Amino acid sequence: MKNMFNLETGPREPEEEIPQQTENKDGLIRESLGKRVQGVMNESRLPNEEYESTVGVYGGKMNFDQEGRMVWDRRGIISKVDKAGDAILRTYDEHLVKEPGKLLRKHPRIAAKKFFAPGTKRYRGSNEEVAENIERLGLSEYYGPHENGIEIKKPEVYKQGLALQDIYRSDLIESDKLKETDRFQALVEASKYIRGVHDEHGGIGEILVSDIIFQEDKDGKLEKPVLNLPDIVFNKEKITSEKDKKTTDILDFLSSVLVEEYRRSQKLEDVDRALDTVVENYGDKDIISLVESFVKRGRLTLQGDTEFLHLPNTLTKKARGIFSQHNKARLGSKKDFEGTMKKKIIDACERFLSKE
Repeated sequence: MKNMFNLETGPREPEEEIPQQTENKDGLIRESLGKRVQGVMNESRLPNEEYESTVGVYGGKMNFDQEGRMVWDRRGIISKVDKAGDAILRTYDEHLVKEPGKLLRKHPRIAAKKFFAPGTKRYRGSNEEVAENIERLGLSEYYGPHENGIEIKKPEVYKQGLALQDIYRSDLIESDKLKETDRFQALVEASKYIRGVHDEHGGIGEILVSDIIFQEDKDGKLEKPVLNLPDIVFNKEKITSEKDKKTTDILDFLSSVLVEEYRRSQKLEDVDRALDTVVENYGDKDIISLVESFVKRGRLTLQGDTEFLHLPNTLTKKARGIFSQHNKARLGSKKDFEGTMKKKIIDACERFLSKE
């Protein structure tokens, strides 16, 4: 089977940095470990024909089968390890008990469930679970079951479409087509699209800037967004309301947009503009209100938000660097900016909710 990418010479993630020697030993270990794991599990990238995409493919690699069909191929040891490891790494993505010792003393059974064995709310699904998610989200014309994984029924979306992540990183990619795009116009369309998916189909599972692909580009104006392969599914064994699922999606998206915008512009006013664009064009006050509540209560788990959250000096605070590694890898956030991230998201929610 033909592999579509030269994995040895593929471009490095643009935000990747070599840890500075001034960091403490523990920080260096965590940083290098996260980068190594991310690099190994990222088996290939979206096969755009016009430029080298920065969007990684996890849990499998893009291949062609003998009939020439594009397939998210999940055979091989790396794919299997990724699926198993993904569920473990996501366990503490959403929330951590602030004072586990106190909870253990007062309510040992609850502590065991909430902290020591909470289980994950979402994870990279099996082939059957991903296929079910595809159908539920109304994406059957784009993706479908295949004996080796999932078929990409419209390969032109990957070959010719423009991923929102690549639009944000157009300053790092040699592509005149990308440079003609307006990332804020793209955010308007992406946010409206996510709201439409939520209203019609419910929560998605995960939505980052890498999960939106624009199918049409009319002289720099981007149209017809569609979800990238929805391989992250909600855990059916967890009782999670539809409202909670949608809020989780939007918090993910806001966090991802914030990190990309700050990397791109280095301007907090542009960060505010990007967040306002998402919130206003998504437009559901109930969900935005819950996003604000989630952030104030500690979601997502990030290493650099301990002062912002006023965390007591417990295991939760001491081990937050470990518990936050998966969020750090998928968002690309920097520790010294993560408290500001949360404040900026809260501020954007409050600006929107204060409007009549």
